[in-house]
Amino acid sequence: MMRVSQNTLGMGTMKAYEAIGLSLVAEGVTDFFGLMGDGNMWLWGSLCRNPSIKAYSARHESMAVSMADGYARTTGKVGVAMVTCGPGLTQCGTSLIAAYRGRTPVVLIAGEIMQGAKNKTQSMDQRRFAEASYARFHTVTSLDNMAEEIAEAFYAARIHRVPVVLNLPMDLQEESFDWDYEYRPSTQFLPPRVETPSPDLLAPVIEKLIAAERPVIIAGRGAIASGAKDEIIALSDRVGALLATSLQGKGYFAGHPWDIGIAGAFASAPSEQLLAEADFVLGVGAELGYYTTEGGLLFPSAEVARIDIKPMPEEIGVIPGLFVQGDGRKSVAALNEAVAARQVRKQGLRTPETRAILDAPPHRFEAPADGLDPRALANHLGAALPKGVLLTCGAGHFFSWVAMYVPLPEGAEIQYSYNFGAVGQGIGVSIGTGAGNPGRPHVVIEGDGSLMFNLQELETVVRHKMQMVLVVWNDAGYGAEVHKLVAKGFDEKLAQWESPDFVALAKAFGGDGVKLGAVSDIGGAIAEGLRKGGLYLIDARVSPSTPTDPYAKVHFGRESHAPLLRPLA
Repeated sequence: MMRVSQNTLGMGTMKAYEAIGLSLVAEGVTDFFGLMGDGNMWLWGSLCRNPSIKAYSARHESMAVSMADGYARTTGKVGVAMVTCGPGLTQCGTSLIAAYRGRTPVVLIAGEIMQGAKNKTQSMDQRRFAEASYARFHTVTSLDNMAEEIAEAFYAARIHRVPVVLNLPMDLQEESFDWDYEYRPSTQFLPPRVETPSPDLLAPVIEKLIAAERPVIIAGRGAIASGAKDEIIALSDRVGALLATSLQGKGYFAGHPWDIGIAGAFASAPSEQLLAEADFVLGVGAELGYYTTEGGLLFPSAEVARIDIKPMPEEIGVIPGLFVQGDGRKSVAALNEAVAARQVRKQGLRTPETRAILDAPPHRFEAPADGLDPRALANHLGAALPKGVLLTCGAGHFFSWVAMYVPLPEGAEIQYSYNFGAVGQGIGVSIGTGAGNPGRPHVVIEGDGSLMFNLQELETVVRHKMQMVLVVWNDAGYGAEVHKLVAKGFDEKLAQWESPDFVALAKAFGGDGVKLGAVSDIGGAIAEGLRKGGLYLIDARVSPSTPTDPYAKVHFGRESHAPLLRPLA
């Protein structure tokens, strides 16, 4: 418990906004993102008196929430954003839903016009808006209840892994305490996680694994977080399972001889063929949702089981199956122990026929003539990434190239901004991931149309002296709409434009950059950007007429020839 008296502060009577700031410090807040306004400026100023707190001032409220989202994903902490009242909050709707879809613990602190104010210009029902944006809503009602209400907001974010709007009435923020302020942070009340799985729940999974003739194990973000890789590989060796990942787990098993890459909409042609043969699929820290199972059609003959630290799924989903709550590593270790005790050692899908499919020469695609070849660019880009790189990727037609053709080096971590299917989120998420990982080489890939949503945040990168190599995947249009228009016989120019000079824009904000002349130049450009530090933008003008493999299959009926992504030598 934290107790602060007026004398401790050395400045007379303590204001509510000062006590709120102390509460945030007690919750472990060291960084926050936001936009200053009447509804939060005193709290902001109070926090910034603390030398251990760093404020990242964004240029748009929605990006402040996206920054907190990216920060939370890569640090394991609650991401904190701060905006003013009324329109300051309404700007955040899309980013709140994106954080909800990504199960990211974010606390968005918003000021609120006091009840009964005669100037109602910025007044609104903030609870209704927050809840419509899939955020939980907690408001501070009085000085007496303030400590408990702030702790409840952080508790909700931590336990439920959701965005929470912490509502602060402006008049209450300036009230004064005439007693000692006591605060007990939410971390004191967190229950122990259910990490050890129930033997009764594991039993049917064990039997399915032993009985399976063609098993596959798919690892996701939860497997990575729990450090389950070695246990998963050991289990796969015992039962003859192929290894795959969700999009979020990309590259986890790179280099393993029986790795088949991403499962789902971004699967290679060999992976699709092999997954169709599976008779049992075990997901570890992977929800096996719509995209990972390609709408439930990817492994039509397979029974399914999931292991996840979170409680039971909230809905049946596209592929029902067994569910075990538990830590990924501990649960798979228990499976290993049980399977080993039964002396199981099977060939499974690890056959000469499977090996022939995996080792077949890749399809040779014809290079486009109207811009850089996106496949070759993605492959060269992966080869140019340093070990341990943090790679942040925006959303749009282009991000399929990143998923399917960018090999990741050892120790790399990739974060996507696709959670709500919203373009424009990438630059905010990338600033948050960069803020949470200072000193780590950071490369960002964003589409030209998506970047134009929030181009102003390039100035935020420069002002805060952040390192970011930003690759603009530039097809001079909204690629998704372009290819869909073509598929339906419409004029694709409705979704295209003459590209702005992104390098000149980066320089205008105080950064630097280069327009890429050839695919082979990407390695030198990334190395130069990392060497120089700060904002370095690479304008890569790719073919606008080349659809990604998933788009070619879905919208043009073309057979998939996407090759299995090979690990870097």
